[in-house]
Amino acid sequence: MSNANQIPIRTSKRTQRVAASATQAVEGKVAEMRAAGIPVISFGAGEPDFPTPSAIKDQGHDAINTNLTKYTPAGGTMPLRKAIVAKLKTQTEYDYKWQNVIVTNGGKEAIFLAIMALCDSGDEVIVPAPYWVSYPEMVKLADATPVIIPTGIETEFKLTREMLDQHTTANTRMILLCSPSNPTGSVYTRAELEMIADWMRGNQAILLTDELYDNIVYDGVYARWLEVAPDLIDRTIVVNGLSKSVAMTGWRIGFAATSRDEYAKAMGKVQSHSTSHPSSVSQHAALKAYTANLDDEIAKMVAAFKERRAWIVNALNEIPGIKCANPPGAFYVFPDLRGLFGKPLKNGRVLNTSEEVALYLLAEAKVGLTHGEAFGAPGYARLSYALAMSSIQEGIARIKAALELA
Repeated sequence: MSNANQIPIRTSKRTQRVAASATQAVEGKVAEMRAAGIPVISFGAGEPDFPTPSAIKDQGHDAINTNLTKYTPAGGTMPLRKAIVAKLKTQTEYDYKWQNVIVTNGGKEAIFLAIMALCDSGDEVIVPAPYWVSYPEMVKLADATPVIIPTGIETEFKLTREMLDQHTTANTRMILLCSPSNPTGSVYTRAELEMIADWMRGNQAILLTDELYDNIVYDGVYARWLEVAPDLIDRTIVVNGLSKSVAMTGWRIGFAATSRDEYAKAMGKVQSHSTSHPSSVSQHAALKAYTANLDDEIAKMVAAFKERRAWIVNALNEIPGIKCANPPGAFYVFPDLRGLFGKPLKNGRVLNTSEEVALYLLAEAKVGLTHGEAFGAPGYARLSYALAMSSIQEGIARIKAALELA
């Protein structure tokens, strides 16, 4: 074929700026190894290992059996949106309009819609690091600029006022706040949220509060952003969903809520031209999740996570070269691996980055974890303890043996 007839292969500059999801890449590699018969233990997935509660599954069956399998309105069904409004009122005392709740394909789409609808080229979005892997990439897809603020184990992976002041400019459009945090499990206290609220009163930024893990808190009372800063509701986007709290990851139900009609309409426009709406079956099941009393089932899941957390934190801190904080929420630990760098292991290997550690452990110990570089935190790693205790214990034993120092 003549070169003149060949069409150049080109992708958009927008996608060229964006990195693929590192967490999904890890799980993809783990799946390949398992398919090849390799017994890998993965700490990579952020997914509860508990089944979806029976009442919700029954509601899903009901949707199928009664033919609730057609298109729904963009943004979700009215009954589900009203149920979410009722839930939000118990949490914040604010009575949202149901039209200002956008039901989405998981919390991920809710965050994406908000950033795409509210950010432009030239806007800056503050992204505290360690961050969930998709935050900065979503900002880039909106042609805005992610402003990464590094934090560390020294500040419990949380922002300080000094950090915020140093990174605030006239172009600051939004700040992304995730509490409890993915990937660190850190939780902002009421006093820390009050500090952020005070900072916001001195600028015009919008705050997106990602509260997907709000039911998974172990130590003390969870401080919710709008309980602390109700006066900032017009500049707040609340994102939440059912993936983590009631083990509905594959059902793909999240939502974004705003007090501003303009913001809701803008997010709705983006959704109407992309996904339209989540699965009708999932929406019907979600209605049960938001209206039934599932406190006992959630409490059992959280109690199991708490037991696993205690074990894995203690076990990681017993490995020379590793330091692990005790996270007050979510189901992740985020150990500091920097004490391993540059030191020869018993087998002679020398590792110098957390990415090298992760690749080495996958190859040598058949253990999957996500390196800190993926979260904007070189030197650390994320391990999910949302897997059976026996698997956690076996996986940590493999890690300990593989990382034995000379």
